[in-house]
Amino acid sequence: MLEMALIAGIAVAVYGLWKTLFSPAGPEQGGGDKKEIALEALSTLWARHRNTVISLEQLAGLWRSQAGLPQPLEAENLIFQHSEIQDFYDQYVKEKTFAETPAGGVVKEILGLLDREGDCTSVANTKGEAECLMDKTAYNVLAGVKLYRHTLNVAEEMIKAFKGSAAMLPKVLIASLGHDLGKIPSFGKTFYSTGDHPLISRTILEGLKGYSKLPYKDEVNKAIADHHRYPKGLLGEKLKEADKDARRMEMAENIQEHLKEAKPESGPEEPLQPPPGTGPGLQKAEKDSIFISHEQREKERPNMKEVPLPWFDAERFLAELKPYINRMDGPRWGAFSMPDGYVYFQAGVLEEVAKKLGRSNPDIALMNSDRELRRNILYSIVCNLRREKEAISRGLIKDGYFGGPFIVRMQDGKELSTYYTPFNAEVFGETVSHLEGLKTGKIQEIEEVRPKIQK
Repeated sequence: MLEMALIAGIAVAVYGLWKTLFSPAGPEQGGGDKKEIALEALSTLWARHRNTVISLEQLAGLWRSQAGLPQPLEAENLIFQHSEIQDFYDQYVKEKTFAETPAGGVVKEILGLLDREGDCTSVANTKGEAECLMDKTAYNVLAGVKLYRHTLNVAEEMIKAFKGSAAMLPKVLIASLGHDLGKIPSFGKTFYSTGDHPLISRTILEGLKGYSKLPYKDEVNKAIADHHRYPKGLLGEKLKEADKDARRMEMAENIQEHLKEAKPESGPEEPLQPPPGTGPGLQKAEKDSIFISHEQREKERPNMKEVPLPWFDAERFLAELKPYINRMDGPRWGAFSMPDGYVYFQAGVLEEVAKKLGRSNPDIALMNSDRELRRNILYSIVCNLRREKEAISRGLIKDGYFGGPFIVRMQDGKELSTYYTPFNAEVFGETVSHLEGLKTGKIQEIEEVRPKIQK
């Protein structure tokens, strides 16, 4: 009996080793993930019985027939290289009822892909990608977060969003774990595209065994396609929010260390200087996506909400705005005063000052790549300035907005339509006549500013 038990034990171990070395793997071959076992662990099966003689014919007869082997062996012993992926699999997949269904197979395939190729950066650097719009600090911080780690963060956020619903779990896992597969470099080379890693992610999922037959495949595809846009449907909305929450968490965890490395430890903090003559916010203000039509802004207004601004100080913010007033930036201006006591600021100026004062805040670092977040931050700034300093004119913009469309008429009769935030001049501690005396260049040619009448 001892000899037969030993033979059976060795057969099980050798069969597992044979499967590891010779069975096909990868989504295109329909196999599972590569599994490994240390020779030291394998050798313990025979090391205790050194004098036992076992015929290879007896041994071979056992592994030629799988009927005598425990069928769940492969699933139970699924091993990943990354401990975080292993822990995630053990907690959310391994013993769940869907684990041995087609959906479970897809989840395992995705985890296998992330385990093998997910050590790449989690940010896309292809022209046209939303993440290429991040400011330098945010991009550099998030570039250090590996793809597999970001993906697991998103999946954890999604699981929390759906409160661990057992019925939704397979769909939630496939959508969240698969949403950024298109960032894997080897797939980017295979499916060449510009600025559409979600499309590549969908293509990869379509190639996984069993995925095409999932009843919710189209819903998952749509959610992944729209996770950087304006998704429709609960799954898509939650995926976008989970992705944003994961990024905020990653920024919060890493930005302080990044700023410390980027700046000498000794010496006082560098004081904020008056804005340079060629500020990037002003150069791109006219073509920035924040300057959308009033009709579109009205349609999207319910999405605008106040968000926390832990870095905000009203006095300091106003002090940083003041140097922009009536200053030309080449052929452009960011803010100008009028004799009636109002000062009109382009949103790009508010954004530039916010980036200065909140440079260590994760939301500020991410605002370039997320239009909704950017609008919410600007709206929150205006709300705080209005409450604390009565700085914002109530009669010229509607509640619920951070600015409004205005017509600027020049001396030559030319009219410019631009989105401005109107401030009360007195909050800058200067008389109107003093501010008017600062005007130079084209700003001196402004004759009238009036709200744009909406039809």
